[in-house]
Amino acid sequence: MALVRIIRGHRQRLGLSQNQLAERTKDHKNHPQVSRQMIGFFEADKHLLGPDALGFVARALGTSPADLYFAAQMWIAQLPAACHACKYACMARGKLIWLDAHRKCMRTQKALPAPPASLPD
Repeated sequence: MALVRIIRGHRQRLGLSQNQLAERTKDHKNHPQVSRQMIGFFEADKHLLGPDALGFVARALGTSPADLYFAAQMWIAQLPAACHACKYACMARGKLIWLDAHRKCMRTQKALPAPPASLPD
């Protein structure tokens, strides 16, 4: 989901439609390497881009796949990782869920098991 947001953001900042982005991925024989439909499915989070397609899209956006991955990692790093008590991921499809405004879990808390009295030998 993070990579989807980064690629869509780059495309929109450049003022490109999905069709225009697909046109920018043409090879030396003037054939698009990534179709508009594939870009649409990727941005709808219904399909993943393979390494080759990601390379074509990155080049069409004027960047590299490594830079796109780095930007996605930086976006993820700003988000809360998980609720501490239940380990339930607080992210779903790019939206925070189960957290209130103070980043406290709103799920019903299960009682945590007691730690062992002593460590096994």
